[in-house]
Amino acid sequence: MSHALGLCVVLCTVAVCAVLPEAAAEPTVADTPEWIVNRFPHTGDPDRLTHRLKLIGGSDMGASGGSVIVELRYPGLDGKDATGMARIFLPPALRADPSARVPMIHNAGYELDEGSGKAPAQRGYLVSTPHAHPLNPLGRCVHLDRAILHAVKALPFVDARRVSIQGGSAGGWMTLMLAADAFPLVCVAPDVPPIHWGYNAAYIGENQKLTGPAPGSDKPRMPVLQAVGPIADQSRDLYGAPFDHPGYVAVSPIGRLDTITAPTQVTFSTADMLVPIAQVGKELIRPHDPKLFPEGFSIAMSSRFPAPGGKRTLLEALPKQAREVFILPSPPSPVIMKLDGQLDGQAHKATLPFSRSKVWSIVILDEGPVEPEVGHFKYAWALDREPFKQWAEEQGVRPDQLTRRKLEGLMHRVLGEPMLPVKARDAQGREYAANLLDYPEAERADAILGLRVYAEDDVCALRLYRLYRALPRRLKALGPSLGKGDAQGVRQALASVRGQP
Repeated sequence: MSHALGLCVVLCTVAVCAVLPEAAAEPTVADTPEWIVNRFPHTGDPDRLTHRLKLIGGSDMGASGGSVIVELRYPGLDGKDATGMARIFLPPALRADPSARVPMIHNAGYELDEGSGKAPAQRGYLVSTPHAHPLNPLGRCVHLDRAILHAVKALPFVDARRVSIQGGSAGGWMTLMLAADAFPLVCVAPDVPPIHWGYNAAYIGENQKLTGPAPGSDKPRMPVLQAVGPIADQSRDLYGAPFDHPGYVAVSPIGRLDTITAPTQVTFSTADMLVPIAQVGKELIRPHDPKLFPEGFSIAMSSRFPAPGGKRTLLEALPKQAREVFILPSPPSPVIMKLDGQLDGQAHKATLPFSRSKVWSIVILDEGPVEPEVGHFKYAWALDREPFKQWAEEQGVRPDQLTRRKLEGLMHRVLGEPMLPVKARDAQGREYAANLLDYPEAERADAILGLRVYAEDDVCALRLYRLYRALPRRLKALGPSLGKGDAQGVRQALASVRGQP
């Protein structure tokens, strides 16, 4: 089973709230091996760009490499400074070879535990993940993960052309939100992500009154849905607006699909009680038995929730030429996924299919209808997505990952402005322009770095030249032109652009 899907089963099926690894004593700078200190020498206060990562402590993991905890600053929804932490798993190559440059995986949203981080590190990947944040990813928004991705990708020993993002549940949502802006990416691998967070948050929050015990019983009627109620509360507190407020479109993948251009393999279940399949496609809904549920329960997506062009589901919003849908039938002898995570049998092994010609590979696990005691999955699966990841690695970054719309988004970032404005409400109910971006200098540096590594390939460089030339003058944030039409000229033009404003 791939480590990403294994994590998804553990974190998303059973627990579902912000699950943190078991607390352990944090390493200190004094305990940190010299080779890790050499990679992360900064021990002063973190700044906004040059010394972004403050070393807290690290440890050697033998054949699995090492692990380091860092602190960083980032702007929050209100634009004010916040601090957070990240954990970075380091492959053995960074200990053995001072000149090594390694591929990167960002595990978005939920923190990756040590066992799950060691496996990809041993295979040669640097893996970054948020560390010890108390809120669910959906309750804190994208800011910390966005800053981690920018800061780690900029490290001199990271190969910025070989970056991938993965995550499950709220981490799947985070994966898609980051992928909408990140560039370039090898692949994107979200599992059971909320697509329309306004709808999903309303479904969780507004059904809480139905989740508790029926009269005369002490057994919750929908125990897993009840457990995630705090996520809706955290989101309501963060944005200060009702779930059908237009601001929720900007913090939902449904509002950002046109800039997700890297190969993306996403999984959903028809039986998911936490991320209802209704937001993926109405045709995927399997009618449930109303006798199993309290009166008034529904997963229906209604017109009260705004969406671009009125297209509220993933299959409505994605052009057919951009997606391929795969349906995996239920296992012939399924093993029920129990609430405590225990299994009476072996998980069903299945390799996740994917498209080699379309951006989106949407894999639907057809587990039948929702049931009250289901989390994300009804049955136990051992899902393997390694063939997709290996294919994406072999393909590398293809020229068509840069589109006109993607380049427009990158130029907005270079200018330090949002491509999609976000509105939220303060404690007094006053609407304000909310922030989803990193610091302006960090956004600019990351966008320029992405274009530079993309343009290392001649075909990519020429595509960038043509797309940039067609931009409106206001969005030509790197100057009137990028060279004179040859690949080397594009690279020279990008090299001359300052990384900071």
